[in-house]
Amino acid sequence: MYKVVHKPWGKEEWLELNDAYCYKRIYINAGYKTSYQYHEFKKETNYIIDGTAEVWLENDEGVVEKKIMKAGEFFNVTPPKKHRVIAITDIILQEVSTPHVDDVFRIDDEFHRADGKVEAEHNTPAVLILAAGIGSRLKDLTKNINKAMLPIDNKAIISYIIDKFPKDYEFVVALGYKGDSLKEYCKIAYPDYKFTFVNIDNYDGENSGPGYSALQCKEQLQRPFYFVVADCIIDSPLPHLDGNWLGVQPTVYPEKYSTIKADNEGNILNFTNKNAEGYDNAFIGLASIWDFNIFWSELENNIKNGEIVSAFENPSKYPSFKTKQLKWLDTGNLDDLNRTKEYFNDSPLSLYKVTDEITYKKYKFIKFNPDTEFIKNKSERAKILNHLVPSGFSNTNYFISYKWEPGATLYEYNSFNLYTSFLSFFENILKTSNQYKGNKELFDAFYITKTEQRKQKFLDRFGLKYLNEEYTINGIKYNSLENVLSTLNLETLYSNPLYDLFHGDLQFDNIIYDQEINKYTYIDWRESFGGDTKGGDVYYDLAKLYGGCIIPYNLMKDENSIKLYEGSSVISYSYNVPANLTKFKEEYEKWIINQGFDLNKIKLITAIIFLNMSPLHDEKFGKMLWFKSIEILTNVNK
Repeated sequence: MYKVVHKPWGKEEWLELNDAYCYKRIYINAGYKTSYQYHEFKKETNYIIDGTAEVWLENDEGVVEKKIMKAGEFFNVTPPKKHRVIAITDIILQEVSTPHVDDVFRIDDEFHRADGKVEAEHNTPAVLILAAGIGSRLKDLTKNINKAMLPIDNKAIISYIIDKFPKDYEFVVALGYKGDSLKEYCKIAYPDYKFTFVNIDNYDGENSGPGYSALQCKEQLQRPFYFVVADCIIDSPLPHLDGNWLGVQPTVYPEKYSTIKADNEGNILNFTNKNAEGYDNAFIGLASIWDFNIFWSELENNIKNGEIVSAFENPSKYPSFKTKQLKWLDTGNLDDLNRTKEYFNDSPLSLYKVTDEITYKKYKFIKFNPDTEFIKNKSERAKILNHLVPSGFSNTNYFISYKWEPGATLYEYNSFNLYTSFLSFFENILKTSNQYKGNKELFDAFYITKTEQRKQKFLDRFGLKYLNEEYTINGIKYNSLENVLSTLNLETLYSNPLYDLFHGDLQFDNIIYDQEINKYTYIDWRESFGGDTKGGDVYYDLAKLYGGCIIPYNLMKDENSIKLYEGSSVISYSYNVPANLTKFKEEYEKWIINQGFDLNKIKLITAIIFLNMSPLHDEKFGKMLWFKSIEILTNVNK
């Protein structure tokens, strides 16, 4: 039989227990000590596998000897000799004993445990993640997503939390607002972890809050556990689940937090909630609950306004109650979230967009979208593209995921030869693609209707003058966009055949090349062409690639790459384009013409793409795209 017994000082792995003997492997964390104890019947031999310990052992004369012992040494314990082990470093012991496993009399125990078997230690410890709230202080960021799923450097906040805890613990997650998608994320990102999800019936009404949510999880937490609120990240080693303690960080704003008064040894003396006359230690929302019966009783009897801190109003109720000072990063409001992103050098995988789509990187790539139809269509397209997309593709209602592909993007290689080699690869894709006739409604939906919607989104954001006023752009005077659009001939858009191997986002940041096996992989693709999932307009692919030659999208992730000046009717902007990309653009134009494609039509669609992108990005890049579109459309019309 195999079982794990979790101790406040570490853990025991029971490898065998039968009528003749018990065989354990014991792990004691550095700085911790076992009970000072004795047995009536149990005999044991302990062999130190690893580490250094101070061993207390009573000799035949009744004197307790203290000896430093290291790996390779052993000691025997016969009843009723008193003994204790203190870990100087992390240690591993191998213990073989008689099967009297509950024969323990504790003379001194810093964790205040009674004699004999401690039932709670034989249950898997748990982590309660309180993630039911609506995240109202984060405004529009949580319009379609739970705050625990917001990304910081391509990692969900809840992943920063989960990754801190032992993998073999059970995670109890309180779900409420957008709980279905959070539940899916946990299962996709942590398929080998044990989760229990509890749906909270009142997560945004009167008396809702983390305390109310915790009480609904009480049945699952009749054992020692950590709890953590879903907007708490710590960048410190996680203290052990070794007693009752609260994570704290110094503060000069006691009116903003629940605060704690502690003595010089960290013992909690008093606790108050958001009081200008409070104390200098802010509770960060992370706690270790060892005496769980006391915690539940205190929370039930004292809860106010759904607050979990109600459980700590009477700190003297807990046998031992301490603070642990930790490096805390708050993500519960916009200012703190932005500071936390700066702390972690937030660098998104793709261009920032004002959309609901979010990408994450763990051992695999994960993409979230609240639109279930979008996910369904994206998955249908993946089946058609098949060998062109990454392996291990799967989807749920709100997510797609796939294996993290080896290699680098074509932009990262920045190689003229590799760019041209990809053209040969793409040419072969076109030859193997099935073609079929599209209808005007598809083209209208994709090019006309969507462009009108995006154009209006830009104008709503920045103002009508960008449509109907003339601008001088980089020293050249242009007609208003309204005038330019009125003179366009869009009929050429409707004559293109559709291709089933249409990619839809064909730019070098979305193409991975694995040099070792000479393989190209599409790591992103459009979910449909105007609602059609069978294929799409190859001219859009060609234009997307052309646009990525004009503007290196990978460099636009850093807004400092763009220099932009705006006057009342004057715009000037500049950005750098790598020489290899400029050289390839010329080669690509020749290839387009040699393949029989209409270069002017590709330029027209490129301008439409820039116009569509403009409202989705930061102001500087968005406006640059808008005016770049005016320039290209004007030249297409000549």
